[in-house]
Amino acid sequence: MMPALGDRLQAVTFDAAGTLFGLRDPVGSVYAAAARAHGLPARDGLEDLLERRFREVFPALAPPRYRPGDRAGNDAEDRAWWRRLVLRVMDGLGPLAFDAFFDEIWRSFAEPSAWQKYPEIDALLQGLRRSGLRLAIVSNFDARLVPVCRGLGLEPRVDTVVFAAEVGAAKPRAGIFHEAVARLGVAPANTLHVGDSFAEDVAGARAAGLRAVYLQRDQADHRPMGDPEHPTIRDLRALTALIHGEVPGRAPPA
Repeated sequence: MMPALGDRLQAVTFDAAGTLFGLRDPVGSVYAAAARAHGLPARDGLEDLLERRFREVFPALAPPRYRPGDRAGNDAEDRAWWRRLVLRVMDGLGPLAFDAFFDEIWRSFAEPSAWQKYPEIDALLQGLRRSGLRLAIVSNFDARLVPVCRGLGLEPRVDTVVFAAEVGAAKPRAGIFHEAVARLGVAPANTLHVGDSFAEDVAGARAAGLRAVYLQRDQADHRPMGDPEHPTIRDLRALTALIHGEVPGRAPPA
């Protein structure tokens, strides 16, 4: 039987996009505005079309291939990966100054203003810090994560920000989780990881020896709630109670 989430807990790590923050505007809207500025003729339904294409291409594209110890090469791989993705999204839509368009898209999502924290985040991180827990962000986001976290005020609320390209390993590989716990100075078994991807965050963290909570903001995934092997929450306001062994609607043990 797994120990209660709060037993001997020393640290909590969080995924980034989809967990701590989300996009301010839909991808399709951002792409459409930039595309029109770089030569793509206006057409009805462009935003919806680009949003749909992005959601189809993103999970289908093979992930970036990182090499440990090659930070410059990994950063270049990230940019090349995104360029391939955006090329597929925009394929066949008409005349477009693609290089200038892609440069604008790349810069746009490095801006903190493109993102917004979920409303519960500041209070949650402050409360966990007051409890004496070490905190980290562990993400497959590229190097743009650092200025985004800094601009959103997340960087000073955690002890470290760990992203795949600098480690040379992406979730669900164990290396990125082990790097995070090493920086925090804690054991994997005393660390809880929280994220919105079951494969990357829950299965990956557990395989690396961490405990895990599945953040299921998207109600389309109907994985059972409250499974003791991988507890599930709808938003992060429930995390503190879960750590302390409290179940919504049930009084805590006397």
